[in-house]
Amino acid sequence: MKKIFVSRWFQAIPLFWLGMVLPFSTSNGQESVPYLVNTGQKLELVGFPVHQPALDTGAVQSVAGNLIGWTPSYTERPFGSALVSNQEYYAEIVGPTNHPWLGHRLELDEAATRTRADHGLLIAPSPFNTLGMPNATLAGARLEVRSHLTVDGLWGETVRKRILYGDEPAATFSFSIAAPGTASGTRSVTASLPNPSNALEWIDSFVRATRVTHPLLIPPGTAVAVTFGQLRGASLGFTGEPRTWQTASPLQAGVNLLSYPYPNDLRLGLDWGSSREGFRGLTRPSPSMDRIEILSGSSRQIFGPEAQPNGGIRWKRLDPFFMSARWATPASYLETIPVGEGFILRKAKLDPNHFFYPPKP
Repeated sequence: MKKIFVSRWFQAIPLFWLGMVLPFSTSNGQESVPYLVNTGQKLELVGFPVHQPALDTGAVQSVAGNLIGWTPSYTERPFGSALVSNQEYYAEIVGPTNHPWLGHRLELDEAATRTRADHGLLIAPSPFNTLGMPNATLAGARLEVRSHLTVDGLWGETVRKRILYGDEPAATFSFSIAAPGTASGTRSVTASLPNPSNALEWIDSFVRATRVTHPLLIPPGTAVAVTFGQLRGASLGFTGEPRTWQTASPLQAGVNLLSYPYPNDLRLGLDWGSSREGFRGLTRPSPSMDRIEILSGSSRQIFGPEAQPNGGIRWKRLDPFFMSARWATPASYLETIPVGEGFILRKAKLDPNHFFYPPKP
């Protein structure tokens, strides 16, 4: 898959050739970043190193139960009136730098927040809340409210048109996303369009009779496994904003679909993947070790953390047939994961306190 960051002059060029264009605005004076994704393989792991611009930003004044009192910059109308119907929103703590909630996210109860006559934010109990429900320690935090990236919002209309006008079977479009709070930690859906005049539907990829109606969210720091129809090379283009603060990304035991949420290549051992994140280097492979899997089409490479003489870690390729017992020969290492490329982390133990951090200089 190609993920391409484009220089700023590109923003003036119409993106007629893209399969989909999402016109994001910018907020708070932050520079926007055009970003293109090309599905060149049958199966791709896609990450998003940019996010939607914030609707507003402000400081938390109080917390009472699930109600957050804050001071947004726009106060002419109740804040909830700015929330668009049928969109999912979250509040993200972006400062100050020493705040205990920095980098965490809280899911909004959109319907309840819209009914308020003030600017209060009502938080929904959700497995996507990275530190549980709000409490008094949230006071003083600076937060931003923004809409989620979703599978349907990014790809839904393009998938529907390709089924209707490209004669591609709906079953050839499927997506797997992170699903905290479920037994597997992931959820796989397949497109369904039984009636051409209706909206696109999603069904469970493993239990085909089950229609999936809840939003297919793509939280920061996660990846999407994309099987995108029969034609290769379809593109997705949009302009988003980069993040500059740490990003909470809780890990479960087992499969985690991850991507580095910053517009830079991920340098293993420097930006992530070291003992700072709790990884332990080994001199020989073990059935209980953590593993990184890189997928592209039918190709799969698996890496484990090898201990280095200097106390560091390098991610060494494992033998594809004896991955729990042998390193691959000849030896090769995973040093960098390209910007926007997703990967699988098979974690031996859960880590609810895991973060991604901005790239080091």
